[in-house]
Formats: sequence, C-alpha cells, structure tokens
Amino acid sequence: VRGGITAVRDCGGVNYLEFSVRDACNAGKFMGPTIRAAGRMICMTGGHGNRFGRVADGVDEVIKAVREQVHKGSDLIKIMATGGVMTPGVNPEDAHYSAEEMAAGISEGHRFHKTCASHAQGTEGILNAVRGGIDSIEHGIFMDEACVREMVEAGTYLVPTVAALANIQSGADKVPAYVIEKTMRVAEAHERSIKLFYAAGGKIAMGTDAGTPFNLHGNNAQELRYMVQYGISPMDAIVFSTSNAADLMQLEDQGRVKDGARANLLAVSGNPLENIECVSERANHKFVMCSGTVV
Repeated sequence: VRGGITAVRDCGGVNYLEFSVRDACNAGKFMGPTIRAAGRMICMTGGHGNRFGRVADGVDEVIKAVREQVHKGSDLIKIMATGGVMTPGVNPEDAHYSAEEMAAGISEGHRFHKTCASHAQGTEGILNAVRGGIDSIEHGIFMDEACVREMVEAGTYLVPTVAALANIQSGADKVPAYVIEKTMRVAEAHERSIKLFYAAGGKIAMGTDAGTPFNLHGNNAQELRYMVQYGISPMDAIVFSTSNAADLMQLEDQGRVKDGARANLLAVSGNPLENIECVSERANHKFVMCSGTVV
C-alpha cells in the first residue's frame, strides 16, 4: 500500500497462509490492499510451480485440484499452461497441460464463479488456455498473431509482468545460471509479443509477478515505467493499472474515481501523462489513500 498499490491478486501461495492475510486486510483488521488469492497453483507432475503447487495430472485430477482450491476459499484459480523461467529443467516454450486438461480446469473454476488465470509463456500453451476460456494470460511471452487474434476476440486479458524479467536481469550475478539463460532467451520475444498485443487493441491489466528475484512487493509501480518503455502510452499504462486491473479482479467499486467508488487514491508530484516517473517512482508519491484512509 505504501508503494501506491491498493489491490492485488496473489496468483499462487504456500499452504494457504496467504488466506489469513487476505481475510485480515479485506476485513479492515489490518491495513493492506484488497486481496484476491488463488490458493495453490495447479500444475502437472514436474511442471512449472511444482515445488509449491498442487500437482495434478489428467482431466479428473485437474478438476479435483480446482475443487480443492474452491473448498479452501480461493477467489480465483491459477493453472500453469506452460513451462517457465524459475523452475529448473522446464522449457518456457513447452505446453504442459493438454488442451483437454486446461479446458476442464477452467470450466470447473467458472462453474463455481471463479475467474481463472494461467501462467502461459509458450504459443501452444497460450492457445490451449485461451481456447479453454481462460480469463487472463500471465506473461504471454511467445504470443504470435493467432494468439493475439483469439485473445482479442475472446476478450482475454494479458498481464505482461515486464518487471519480472527486468528485475531478474538486474541481479544476474546473484541468480542461478539456468534462470539467467532462460531470461535472456525470452526477453526479445516478450517485448515483441506485448507490442503486438497492444497494437491490436487487446485488453491489458498491470501485474508484476512480485516475489520473483529482485522484484519486490512495494516496488510494483515500476511496471508502469516498463510498459511505457515498450511503447504503451502513459494514459494507457495508468488505465491498465487502475480500471482494467479492477475489472479483471471483479472489483466494481475500485480502480476508478467516481461517486460511490472506494476512495483508493494516489497523489503524485507532477503530471504522469508527461512523465510516467511521477507514478512509477515512489519518491514522487505525495500520499496514498486506501479505503479513505491516508496511509
């Protein structure tokens, strides 16, 4: 909250510890952002996130894993469609879950009124998720024109998380070599994909993948700087970080300034439409108001 962030999605926790934090913040017992939490991410045997996630293989087991998250009290479902950068021995380009497994998990999440997010980096995995009805693609590194077309047609959100790769690269000497190798391999494709999706008018919401190396909670607003560096206009970067993000999180009373909305406000020095650093750099923040209280 001190960094200007008044609502967050937690897209995969450990042993549901985050649910207690969520409940305390959402009830106003502790000052914090509005939190929507996924519980355990769902992944295949040996797949990305398997060290902390709920490992499930086959349609029936994926459905069971979704039901477990719903039973525990999740707000959304997180399904891992592809390999990723941080897990050793997996390839970000590889599809992990089959189209049938993805569709089954997403359908089960929607049946219980949960939005569904997918870590999806490789092209085939992105398409599996989109065709299965996913609400948001996290990262989208190897999107091609077919991915973009189908996501735009379906109204699927992209959460680019540029900060994740940028911050890993900033601490290259302190990160395992396999992480750096994959980060360098995917960086160019990631920038190209984001520009392609933005040019097509796709729906984008701000997210950072905070918790990855040197990508710190509290520095999330730096994502706006990265988006602008990729050619996104300052106004669009602000919209993606406020009303679009609130819509993805299904927070109808947040992310916009209007009568009846929650008073979540960030006041800054200067005009962010002229210099996005007014928002992205905490030194330029005048104050943060969360639910009507100045933090």
